Amino acid sequence: MRTGGWMWGALAIVIGVSMYLVKYKVQALEDELISKREQIVRDRGAIRVLDAEWTYLNDPGRLRRLSKQYLGFGPAVPQNVVDINSLPMRDRSGGSAQGPADNALTTTKSLPAMGPTVHAANTPIEPAPFATQRPVGFPVLVARLQRLLFPDAVGATIPAENAR
Repeated sequence: MRTGGWMWGALAIVIGVSMYLVKYKVQALEDELISKREQIVRDRGAIRVLDAEWTYLNDPGRLRRLSKQYLGFGPAVPQNVVDINSLPMRDRSGGSAQGPADNALTTTKSLPAMGPTVHAANTPIEPAPFATQRPVGFPVLVARLQRLLFPDAVGATIPAENAR
């Protein structure tokens, strides 16, 4: 009978300590929830202010006045609109521009060289050497399992001011 008493006492102590730890963990989570809700309210207020500023800055009358004042832009007139074929094209050697009287074949041949990114119509375009590719396969699976099983290990910890 004495062993049963020790066992029940130890069980009561373990349950008491676990309830104590759970209570403070719940309080810390409630404090974090309150702070997150306050942050959401502050962010929504900031979004309303930014929306008002955006509306003011994009006012068509204001933009028209600033455009006229600083850029000298005005409404489009028919004399300023031309066909693409009437624009002069540069030749590959960087020489003089060709006039609009040239035919389409010479205009196409005289386009400036664009470097290694220009390809014929049927050749595949290779990615740039600095282009990154998304990781696939086993490393992605391991990273996702790590975030799921061990959120504290990847930086999702409670801030010091909210912890008790």
